[in-house]
Amino acid sequence: MNRSVLPRLGAAMGLLALLSACQEDGAPRPVHLDKGVYQGAADTPLTPEQVRALQQRTARQRV
Repeated sequence: MNRSVLPRLGAAMGLLALLSACQEDGAPRPVHLDKGVYQGAADTPLTPEQVRALQQRTARQRV
């Protein structure tokens, strides 16, 4: 292989690696974050059945 091809091939592979890390969805990301404040989506509330199941699991762990 010609020596002048290797640097070009390496540069092309590096460029492809950088472009593969780009976001596909294009969703905007927050630039400024407030410390200690969660800015994600809100959790869905638990159903009464889920709350009872969690309470039963924790009660068994206390023994």
